[in-house]
Amino acid sequence: MWRVLRIFCVTMLLRCPACQRGQMFRTLFQMNVRCPVCGVVFERDAGEVTGAMAINTALMCLLAIVGAVLAIITDIPTGWLIGGTASVMILFGVFFYRHARAVWVGVLFLTGAIFEDV
Repeated sequence: MWRVLRIFCVTMLLRCPACQRGQMFRTLFQMNVRCPVCGVVFERDAGEVTGAMAINTALMCLLAIVGAVLAIITDIPTGWLIGGTASVMILFGVFFYRHARAVWVGVLFLTGAIFEDV
């Protein structure tokens, strides 16, 4: 359990889950193909980014649920609530993108899909 928590924390810091030192991203939205320190390949197969999209989508759905609950329990005008919730969801989706991809790389590392080449 500690290993899973450690890998999760390392990936939330956008670091390589294998060596825990290399940066996963070279720019704001461009992921390194390999870790600059240990050389592990972050995405071995095409389509592995879909897991990160699922993480991001699930968290945005939770934000939508929070907006719906606020609509039920508060007297905030509906227009403001819809606009505010949509804005928060869009901003969250954009700014959490790198972390969602990094967490997904951590999941792939923990399941053995990402490994150090020998």
